[in-house]
Amino acid sequence: MTTAVADGSSRPLPHHVAVIGAAGGLGQGILRVCRAEGIGFTAIVRSRPERITDVPDGSRVSVVTSLADEGALTKAFCGADAVLTALGLTSASSDPSALLSRNTVAVEASMRAAGIDRFIMINTMLTSRPGRPASWAMRFFSRIPGTMGRGATEQQAVVDALGNGAFASLRWTLVRAGVNAKGKDERPVASADWDGALNSWLPVSYDAMGRWMLEEAAANDFIRAAPLVSRRRR
Repeated sequence: MTTAVADGSSRPLPHHVAVIGAAGGLGQGILRVCRAEGIGFTAIVRSRPERITDVPDGSRVSVVTSLADEGALTKAFCGADAVLTALGLTSASSDPSALLSRNTVAVEASMRAAGIDRFIMINTMLTSRPGRPASWAMRFFSRIPGTMGRGATEQQAVVDALGNGAFASLRWTLVRAGVNAKGKDERPVASADWDGALNSWLPVSYDAMGRWMLEEAAANDFIRAAPLVSRRRR
């Protein structure tokens, strides 16, 4: 399975993906691309599975109330080529069972049990690469009270966990990006911090980010790397 890109070339796509956090904005963007491209999906949600509508044949919704539940995760992951995260932090998802940073061992074990080793995680472009100190921006935002501060703390905790060896048995990619609900058709460009990279640092839409993650799940251009992903510089 391939998808055409703006320059007329094509990139491979996975056949089936599991999406953790499928009910949020980015999660729904990923699912929209899956439907458009005929990619099967398992939409993993903590509650209210009815929020996921238009589920094609070969796709399904799986309720997993805790990321510590290896049995439920393994069942949800089975049949997927890759696992994608679309996790955000809200007032209803700040308990430890919903945090990726607190449940890295369970998620990794569940993926291995399901026979999957491709893992794509979304994060903010303000984070440093794994193994490096937190940026001043992340230290600042982590101190802000409320959901924003907790979200920044969680995002940095995931990066720190990777730097300390989390998911070492998996082919992971940490996507450092900005996403929002605006726009539809941007084709983002990823870079590995080299001089002359084409990133603009402008955020991309949920659908464009979802497409990039799906393409990377098959292309494997950034294994155990933390690319920056944003709109192409004009």
